Amino acid sequence: MSKQKWLWGIVVLLLIIASPGIMMRWNAEQSNDSYEIVIPYDEIQTVNKESDLTMDKILSSLKDAGLTSVSLEPLSLREMEHQGLISTYNESELAAQLRFTPYKGAVDVNKGGYYISVPEDASYQQLIKDSIQPEEVQIGDESFYFLPSTNHRYDLKTPLGYDKLAMDMINKHDLSLIFKVENATNKVANEKIVKQLLELKDSSAGRLLGSGTEAIGFGQNSGNAMVEKLSKAGYYFYTIESNPLKGEDKIAKSTNYNMIRLHSINVNRETKLKLNASIDRTTRAVKERNIRSIFYHIKTKGNAEKNLAETIDYLTGVQKQMPNHFKSGTPELFDVVAVPTWVTALVLLAGILFTYLMSELVKWMPLRITAVVFMSALAIAYLLLKSTIFLQAFALIIAVMAPTFAVIKAAKGSTHIASILLQYLKAVGISVIGIVIVIGLLNGNAFMTGFEAFKGVKLVYVVPIAGVLLFVMLELNRIIDQDLKKTLSNTVTLLNRDLKYWHVLLLIVVAGIGLFYISRTGNSGSVSNAELAFRQWLENILYVRPRTKEFLIGFPFFVLALYVMGINRKWGSILLVPGVIGFLSIVNTFTHLHIPVAVSALRTLYSVSLGFVVGLVFILIFKIGYRFISKAIARWS
Repeated sequence: MSKQKWLWGIVVLLLIIASPGIMMRWNAEQSNDSYEIVIPYDEIQTVNKESDLTMDKILSSLKDAGLTSVSLEPLSLREMEHQGLISTYNESELAAQLRFTPYKGAVDVNKGGYYISVPEDASYQQLIKDSIQPEEVQIGDESFYFLPSTNHRYDLKTPLGYDKLAMDMINKHDLSLIFKVENATNKVANEKIVKQLLELKDSSAGRLLGSGTEAIGFGQNSGNAMVEKLSKAGYYFYTIESNPLKGEDKIAKSTNYNMIRLHSINVNRETKLKLNASIDRTTRAVKERNIRSIFYHIKTKGNAEKNLAETIDYLTGVQKQMPNHFKSGTPELFDVVAVPTWVTALVLLAGILFTYLMSELVKWMPLRITAVVFMSALAIAYLLLKSTIFLQAFALIIAVMAPTFAVIKAAKGSTHIASILLQYLKAVGISVIGIVIVIGLLNGNAFMTGFEAFKGVKLVYVVPIAGVLLFVMLELNRIIDQDLKKTLSNTVTLLNRDLKYWHVLLLIVVAGIGLFYISRTGNSGSVSNAELAFRQWLENILYVRPRTKEFLIGFPFFVLALYVMGINRKWGSILLVPGVIGFLSIVNTFTHLHIPVAVSALRTLYSVSLGFVVGLVFILIFKIGYRFISKAIARWS
């Protein structure tokens, strides 16, 4: 057995021995099967106010349709006024209202502040007294709380605490309660909110959702202490997908990433989002992105009862469409995925050997040794310093090199389907080894919850194409196996050729295709309605859809490339450039570390299988076209 085969065997063996790390993640993701749908209480109140329906009737109908949780914001004086619980006046406003009454002059306009009418319910009275500790003022038969402007701790927008009557109503309907917390401008207000939360803590109220732009305690000396108290009491926090709060990363680290991933669907802001699209997005978020909480907003425009009916249709639709292995209920935290150091060390060693094997593309040994030394330095730096940045750099290099090497290593043309299949599986196998190294290194709760991520997604989309393109150019100029002097001579000759108009036109077309390709990467790419419909159809049939650029473009072109290379190596090699897209794409699939491993594996299996079948169709079309063109040339020659 050759030295290379021994090294490949060692790489595979190391990854098998280190597989407990990935299995820990797999088990943590599979066991986390509860999800919830959350609606804010103030939006439910709006329906109550703008319709003839009672709050009991609204909550009962939502609960029966599948609502599991309700979020509750802390009250402020402004919010209490909005709900009609109190009225507020500054000194000038109240003095003006009393101008033509016997109480003219009862208000000292030189003493700035707010006069707050006393609410009827005792719980609201107590909330105001406990928080802002106001002066009590009597004007005639009316009692007021006075908040002087010299009180810099509180204003009309400062959170005071949570509505006891609202909590009683939510608990009455056996709905889970999520407390929304915002970062007040001063630590006194925050500490009082924390104190109330600690007093309210029970088995049904242990979840906190940040509000605004900052996590509670951000920028305040006592911020860490407040978070620690809440965490010790049994509270855990939510993180909103693609909308992290300032300071939220520190909360995540201090709580060992005990965070629930939440996705928000706001039909008021996304006015073009239809009911079916909302349902599809919800099920996709739960099954494909480790999202366990969906925050749904009731429409605020139009008829309130109609908006409620649409919300009920959404809830029932989600219940019907959600896969059976997920259950509606209180979401759970991920099990702790603590990867042992020895496992990471073995994966790093496998990555170093894999780098050496891939470096065979470079014939100059000093450069190959430099590559191995550099990867070894990254591995040692991580093991000594425990900084994730070294793992991310190591994983990025593996991710960009694996698909490049896979395509070039397997680029052995043949007109026999069995030989093509063997080379195809070889390229897939090399890519899978790279994938296992990447996800074996970037593993743990920090990555599963999205606070740590793979760095360099765009490079994975670009570098392999550039690498294979360079290989093709060398193929076309027949300089792969020639000496350096001849290589430089051919390159200089190529650069000295006259530039023609069609060259410029070709460059413009290639650049346009390249820009379009890059624009389609990530989450911001534009997609036509027809393609969206096709994607959804695939998803409904297959549970998760394979990526179209894999099974309709990348893999088929690679299969076709192998066949054409069996006839004409130079021209067939050109097809390797689009062919590498399939392999870089499956690597990229697994670098989205918040997506469950099982989902990525299933999606890749679909792509690899369908891609080969579509590739055979490409070969058939090519053979028919080739035969037709050959006959036409023979006829006209």
